[in-house]
Amino acid sequence: MAKKGKKAGNKEGQGSLAVAQGSHEPRVAKKARPKSAAERRQDRIDGIKKTVYPAALGVLAGFACYHGAATISPLPWHSVMLSVIFVTFLIQKYTYSFFKIDAAAFQTKDWFYVEFMVVDLWLVTWTLLLN
Repeated sequence: MAKKGKKAGNKEGQGSLAVAQGSHEPRVAKKARPKSAAERRQDRIDGIKKTVYPAALGVLAGFACYHGAATISPLPWHSVMLSVIFVTFLIQKYTYSFFKIDAAAFQTKDWFYVEFMVVDLWLVTWTLLLN
């Protein structure tokens, strides 16, 4: 029979594991304060900017690749894609401040999101222009 009073997955040695890894305090989830209407509105506007700007960069990259096809035709496709990713990453990193967006606060998932948007729109635009 299982003992009553203990939760499943709660083992006796877990408390010492946190101390052994260098943490002196148990991890406690911080309660997020509710956002005001102005903060929610600003987050939504920033989200739209973070979506539209990479999409526009991707479309511009597609047109640039189409018009520069003679120059990039001897290059393998993956080097062209890596070049587009690198150039658009640098452009976004240094131009988000003009949109009042803190690019230094971006996490890895944020950069993957914006670069996916760039690559997706770049490939779609370039493919449509080539057909």
